[in-house]
Amino acid sequence: MESKQETVLQNEILEIRREMTHISMIDEFAKHARLQRRLNKIQEELKCRANARLSYNVKVNVVITYLAQILMGLIMLFLIWNYKYTPVIVVPAKWLSPMGSIISWPTKAAGAISITAWFIITGTVARLTAASFRSSKQV
Repeated sequence: MESKQETVLQNEILEIRREMTHISMIDEFAKHARLQRRLNKIQEELKCRANARLSYNVKVNVVITYLAQILMGLIMLFLIWNYKYTPVIVVPAKWLSPMGSIISWPTKAAGAISITAWFIITGTVARLTAASFRSSKQV
């Protein structure tokens, strides 16, 4: 979103351009050159302000992204720590063989899926799904 200062600068640019259209470049070269220098200076200032605003927006987005990732990591650690011995779901043990003991660790219940395994499985499925959507959009 543009700031008020950027809007003022854009209005000044429009006013200078309007003024330059009414001046003959050949007959009033000095006045035209002075307006052109002023126009160039204002355009440069506008470009600097726009770059500063964009840079600020990028920094804010990066900070928000990392804070969200840190928060998600902390929530996952909290859930794993507090529910490590509680199965997320229990299915018949033969459905999980031969990986049943790995998937149920540390719950040690037959046919159980631990929260750690659940996070790993759902994270993998989410990444693969997102990658397939990205690749289908590129085609």
